[in-house]
Amino acid sequence: MVRCLFPLMSTIERRKHVRSDCALRVEVRFSGQSEALEATVADICLGGCYISTISPPPAGTTVVLCFTGSGDGATIAGRTVTCMPGSGMGVEFTSSMDAESADRLKSLIERLDSARAQSARVAI
Repeated sequence: MVRCLFPLMSTIERRKHVRSDCALRVEVRFSGQSEALEATVADICLGGCYISTISPPPAGTTVVLCFTGSGDGATIAGRTVTCMPGSGMGVEFTSSMDAESADRLKSLIERLDSARAQSARVAI
């Protein structure tokens, strides 16, 4: 019998908030770089998000996310916590978020959740 000494990462849920699936455009700026990267947010919550990108920076990289296409115009700072080359990166939002950006983020997530609930009712 073979036993795994370490649990699989996918079985350990460490998030404090439930993520909302989405396909939001975001402008990503990495620390020390002047040019921004256009990417897609695959899921988001009050604590962070997952961004689909082919060449993510290493974990621990400081990022600034600009959600200009969402209608909210939120700009949120964070840091990468996972890096999956060819797939994307997990970003944890930093506690330095101002109250206005936090309100915009909450509003964005509420709209995503509302739209998902509406589409689920239509599908039934």
